[in-house]
Amino acid sequence: MSARTELGDADTDRVLVAHIPSQRDLLIAHERHWYRIRSRSVADRIQGGIGSFSHIAFYQPACFGAEKYCIQRFAEITNIKSARRLELLPDEPAHPRASEEYLKLELGPVQLLPSPIVSQRGRRLLFVPTTWARLLLARELNDLFAGSRVEELLYARLRERGLCPERQYSIEYRDPSRSRSPRRSYFLDFALFCARKSLNIETDGDHRAIDSAAAARDAERDRVLEAHGWQVLRFGSAEIERDLDPSLARIAEAVERFGGIKPPNRIPSLTRNTRTPAGSAATSV
Repeated sequence: MSARTELGDADTDRVLVAHIPSQRDLLIAHERHWYRIRSRSVADRIQGGIGSFSHIAFYQPACFGAEKYCIQRFAEITNIKSARRLELLPDEPAHPRASEEYLKLELGPVQLLPSPIVSQRGRRLLFVPTTWARLLLARELNDLFAGSRVEELLYARLRERGLCPERQYSIEYRDPSRSRSPRRSYFLDFALFCARKSLNIETDGDHRAIDSAAAARDAERDRVLEAHGWQVLRFGSAEIERDLDPSLARIAEAVERFGGIKPPNRIPSLTRNTRTPAGSAATSV
């Protein structure tokens, strides 16, 4: 699909899928045509840089009730500028971050996607860089992620087997072996949720043989995850590309050993609507 549609150019336009904290924030996007990011440093961590996106699509979290855990709406990004939080939300002068500088994304009209994109397990997320091509074809949230060739191959085969993989899954844990250790974020290539234990599948096993420091970091990471009930399986790119079936067999054996895949906890049926969302008293960032 190469021609520009009313949504965007599927071949070239990049879309930032972003967490919209509350119904009030979605109302602001509708009526005042902007979205805020807490700091430029947060924006700078988004792959490709915030200036590379032509549109933004909104991921609705639990506070959206019957329309939670899905993407239904999008808008064109028309400009990006800095603004203090108090300038954006003058009715909240006592907010602890009132004087902090935010990034203000100025928007065109908020529109509905042709069909909602759901998260079947109701996961949390902050930002997902994607493209219009992926957005238009996505059946569910995991279809929006772009990985390496190996990751794409493994994702497709796991889906074919009905294993419901979650891609680039984010979790936070403390190291239980160290008192008062800070919570750390871990990003999993794939997460499979089984009845008795969850599986983390990683596809970066090649570097462990040639980089001892990376191998040590991986071992420390795996120890923390396993202490919190995860089983980690690592595969090299070569073994997946050369012959994926043995790797799939290892994964299937682990899934069976841990009681099989738990069904997704939410397979919503959403209908489109054109209502402007009502305001919400939810706390905003």
